[in-house]
Amino acid sequence: MTISNLLSLSRLLLSPFIMVFFSQRNIYGVFTLWALAAITDFLDGQLARKRGEISDLGKILDPIADKMTLVFSFLSLMIWYKLPRWFGAIYITKELLQLTGGLILIRKKRKIIASNYWGKTSTFLFFVGLFLFSLDLEGSSIHSWGLIILSLGLFLSLVAFFTYSRNILKK
Repeated sequence: MTISNLLSLSRLLLSPFIMVFFSQRNIYGVFTLWALAAITDFLDGQLARKRGEISDLGKILDPIADKMTLVFSFLSLMIWYKLPRWFGAIYITKELLQLTGGLILIRKKRKIIASNYWGKTSTFLFFVGLFLFSLDLEGSSIHSWGLIILSLGLFLSLVAFFTYSRNILKK
């Protein structure tokens, strides 16, 4: 197990605590976990490339850790912060389809698809949007901008999904 993989694994294991902090209305705890997620996400990629430790396990752990962090965040915002249910439903359904497709691809073709630009950009936008939206200043422009940025992230996430799907079906 490489340091990069340990960082991804720690991010994955910390992700459920996002819901715990949200349920307690401990926004500082949530922001701390998001900051740790961002730092470990950045570091695991940098270390893997710099040390030549890019691995199949890392290609699986890193995006799953990101997705679980986002899923727990979206679920929390739907429950406690009035994020529209349709928004979370679209995101979570897309992630389940993508996870299922990825598992089938790994099982049948022994191939792991790396994340693409659209997916990485949508993840960044999701975290910016989540931060702004969770400030819970309903009616404020910050809250509204959070929803706009989340919507853009969702759109790019769907573009990434269709890009992955098209590329897989071509092969």
